Amino acid sequence: MVTRTRLTVVAATLLLAGCELADVTIASPKASVVVHAVLNPDAAEQVVLLEATQTGRVDINDNLRYNPLEPIRTAGGVPVNDADVRLLADGDTVGVRAIEGVVSGRKTGRYTIARAALAVLPGRHYRLRVRSTDGAVVTGETTVPSALAGAPAVVSTPAQLNRSTDTLRLEWGAVRDATIYGIRIDTPDGPWFLFSDSTHFALSGGLRNFFAPGLPSVWFPGFVQPLTVIASDKNFYDYNRSGNDPFGGSGLISSVQGGLGLFGSVRMVVRRDVTVTDAVRAPIDGRWLGTTSVGSAVTMNLWRESAGATASSLSGSQRIGTTDKYIVGTLQGETVRLATLAGIFKSDTVAFFTGRFAGDSITGTYSSRFAIDGPKTFRR
Repeated sequence: MVTRTRLTVVAATLLLAGCELADVTIASPKASVVVHAVLNPDAAEQVVLLEATQTGRVDINDNLRYNPLEPIRTAGGVPVNDADVRLLADGDTVGVRAIEGVVSGRKTGRYTIARAALAVLPGRHYRLRVRSTDGAVVTGETTVPSALAGAPAVVSTPAQLNRSTDTLRLEWGAVRDATIYGIRIDTPDGPWFLFSDSTHFALSGGLRNFFAPGLPSVWFPGFVQPLTVIASDKNFYDYNRSGNDPFGGSGLISSVQGGLGLFGSVRMVVRRDVTVTDAVRAPIDGRWLGTTSVGSAVTMNLWRESAGATASSLSGSQRIGTTDKYIVGTLQGETVRLATLAGIFKSDTVAFFTGRFAGDSITGTYSSRFAIDGPKTFRR
């Protein structure tokens, strides 16, 4: 037994000695051009985003606030600047050149073509051609989906939805050159999006957002939530249904040649603003009235959006004069916390109120971080 132990120790020592690692410097690979462009006949301008794959050559600042006019840098990417970006319609060999945007003196990698320069039409075939300053050439092709003859026009009528009792039913005409349809609902927690191969769909009032942590509701009482249905080409569908798989090694399905990314097209077939309400169940549900420090009347409609074990979530809307804003918040015991939003997303918070709910009053103060001095007391 002693001999075996000694042999084992010697073998382990040799193995450890053979596993010594030397420092090796590996050169960063050359960056590739990444394209993101989706043609839309309903858009006022067509947008092409160009960025470089991250190779470690450039330091990334990931603490910036997102700016839609500078989407690449503020989302932690590296813009590709000064490229020759062109859209070419059927038979065109020259194309229309896109203009790169500038924000605060910085070029953005966001290239646009206004409708006046090129009107993208349903049913037509388009090509993208990108030439970067280092000589890379990236190309792509797409055919814009178009409605079939006799199909109804885009549905754009408003809708009402009571979360407790209603189901919103959608139906639209078939679209030529469409691979699939995409349904999107904007919610405070971010968009809810789903692909469907059918031309009709039902959305219940109890729908949950499986894209957001905690499976929050999709519909929020007091909100008017935009709902859209798009017809998409194969490129858009393939790109969005794929992803980086760390186990199988498969990645995004690219639709461009000479680089990576997406050049596709969509067409809107349904656009509805859905006014969401709910039954009055909780003591805090209802209309609340207050007055600002300058005498302006404020009307606030609140609902208990979801009940929780220790805290319930709230949602609603607020009107000052003719200006409407949305509200989200929580009720924990008697403590009310409300965030007023500039838009529909929680990231758009412009005011924050902390108060006490007691019977027919809500009394509290607004956070000093925000330049808003609203009512300190709301009453029914």
